[in-house]
Amino acid sequence: MAEDTGGANGVLGTADGRAQSANIAAMGECAHTDWTIEEKANVKPSAKMLRTVSGAHVCALLDQAVVSGASFLTMILIGRWTSPAELGLYAIGVSILISLLAIQQTLISQPYQVRRYCPTATAAEHAGGALLQCGLLALLAIMLLTIAGSGLIASGARPELAALTWTLAGAAPFVLLRDFGRSFAFARLRTNWALRLDLAVAAVQLATLGWLGWTKSLSTNAAYVAIGVACALPSLVWLYRSRADFDFRTDQFQATMTRSWNLGKWLFGVESTRALQGYLTLWLLAWLVGTGETGIYAASASIATLLNPLIFGFGNIFVPKAVLAFKERSIAGLRREVARDLLLRAVPMALFCFLVLFGGSELLHLFYHSEDYGGYGQAITVLAFANLALVIGSPVYMALLVMEHPREVFRTEVLAAALTVALFVSLVGELGLLAAAYACLAGNVVRMTGWWLAFAVLAATHGKNVPKSDEPDLSYGEAS
Repeated sequence: MAEDTGGANGVLGTADGRAQSANIAAMGECAHTDWTIEEKANVKPSAKMLRTVSGAHVCALLDQAVVSGASFLTMILIGRWTSPAELGLYAIGVSILISLLAIQQTLISQPYQVRRYCPTATAAEHAGGALLQCGLLALLAIMLLTIAGSGLIASGARPELAALTWTLAGAAPFVLLRDFGRSFAFARLRTNWALRLDLAVAAVQLATLGWLGWTKSLSTNAAYVAIGVACALPSLVWLYRSRADFDFRTDQFQATMTRSWNLGKWLFGVESTRALQGYLTLWLLAWLVGTGETGIYAASASIATLLNPLIFGFGNIFVPKAVLAFKERSIAGLRREVARDLLLRAVPMALFCFLVLFGGSELLHLFYHSEDYGGYGQAITVLAFANLALVIGSPVYMALLVMEHPREVFRTEVLAAALTVALFVSLVGELGLLAAAYACLAGNVVRMTGWWLAFAVLAATHGKNVPKSDEPDLSYGEAS
């Protein structure tokens, strides 16, 4: 179901956009080493390497278009065939699934991508250890969501919230398996595998939702059952066909988890604070205002982030070029790539913001076709400019990770999340739904400013404290 400004657009595939952060960190390490056979055998032919990477990322761009498009259509179907309250519940469920996917990406999938060539184990053993961790996370998710549903019933909360958490307990393991399958395919540069998997998931998911809507049986819980089934069938087929790629060594499981934690903890910190800024507002809005307003906010954010599959798809192409430029031309090459990426992504996003400024309300009514969504043009405009701020900051955000400075990103994320929550709580009484939009804008402006300042300082001092050892600097993965 692209990294967005807190909406539900790109729901499950947005972990794909957010996973860029960990993926870049992984590639940043590899830019200083010779851990791939292909790079070791082809050090000089940079043009050939770029052609290979570009082909893989074109396929990845198509894959992101599939998952984001399916997610957006899912929101549209739920918004048209149910009520804003049901759409609000759906958005809350999205926040839970995105949080689980962020945990898996940062602590399991991306460390696997980095460590899969390490001599501590064979490629199959690395893959088996990662899959075991995925299974452990799925079991933990089932247990926590089941307990949470029981706790909501015991506390007298709305019964629909308890039903939602129980439904998610059944769907989450298959959503996690699907995401691991995609990450496994990208780790091996088999992007066509990921595309086939996501095409199958999208086809089953949209067909099931269409049938539910046509029979007037669509609800939030029914939608998540459909998503779980859609993820389960293709993912289990993929797992069966890929069974030879996994070797399970339980005696090495603890060591595998330790290595994953040492690398993934900073990335997890970044994603967990980002989830606070992006999705905590949904829970607060539902609590303080109501699920109806939450649904309208989610719908507005889906319009504001309409270009995200394209915008962050360009980011997929930027990543390998930036790593290669940093490796071959140091900071000067990285600066040029940052400037090109900024131009490529910020210009179309700025043009889209002006389109939303004059026609945001019409776009919302066009997609959701209900009078309940009328009169929210200002919220859509604010969220669109919040997304523009995020897009302007994204090139240097990725550059900081390529330079192996995730701690600077983490500190900015914490500040942005704290400001977002504080502004929302202080303004919600006067502005209602608009408070969430303005808080999101402020948080993203802080992000953008902090990333650019950190990049400017680190780029100016780059090379003055370069380690003399030939070994890459992995201190951020080992520090406490």
